[in-house]
Amino acid sequence: MTQLSLNQAKITIGKEILLGPITLKLKLDGITAVLGPNGAGKSLFLALSHGTITPNLGSVLWSGETATTNRNTRGYMLQTPVVLRRTVRANIDFALLSQGLKGDNRSTKIDEALKRAQLMDRANAPAATLSGGELRRMNLARALVTNPKVLLLDEPFAGLDPAASAAMETIITEVAESTPILMAHHDLVQTRRMSNHVLFFKNGQLCENTCASAFFFKPQSDEAHQFLQGQLL
Repeated sequence: MTQLSLNQAKITIGKEILLGPITLKLKLDGITAVLGPNGAGKSLFLALSHGTITPNLGSVLWSGETATTNRNTRGYMLQTPVVLRRTVRANIDFALLSQGLKGDNRSTKIDEALKRAQLMDRANAPAATLSGGELRRMNLARALVTNPKVLLLDEPFAGLDPAASAAMETIITEVAESTPILMAHHDLVQTRRMSNHVLFFKNGQLCENTCASAFFFKPQSDEAHQFLQGQLL
């Protein structure tokens, strides 16, 4: 089982603390939701965990290795879809090429990712012609095509209509059966339905690290209780 470990990890700008210090040991299984109000540090935590951002102090490890050295073992989907001026297939292929994967089985890997994302019928279309939901599924396929050990998703449902959101939820839930997911999200109903663990942040601080059922039924921190009640934090 993959383990994420942070030891007094902190991100600062000058004297301002943006995130942390965070000490955490988490064995990922299924879907771990990263929750909190706007500006709580959810996206920053994902970037720190992935190794895109390095801590000013402390450390971030994945199964004993630093996050910056084993980034290729993870898939990372940004909140804002990245769209290259090429076909959907070529957009997904870019993830393989960027990791130096040029073998004969590249086409097979791309087809598998397209099928999982329900985009086979759009494979040769220009990516710029996709709908919002299709763009998010394309970015998910690009994160999946390298067969990552862990998948990090930053607000994968943002801006989606109910039908597109339902389609994305089905795909992510199926993926989570074999690949652990760390997912920033803001829809509490959907999070409660999908996740088995919760990390709750406020003002860059990790306030709760608990199973989803405990978080939603009996949160331990005042901040989490107020958040679940819809109060401004």
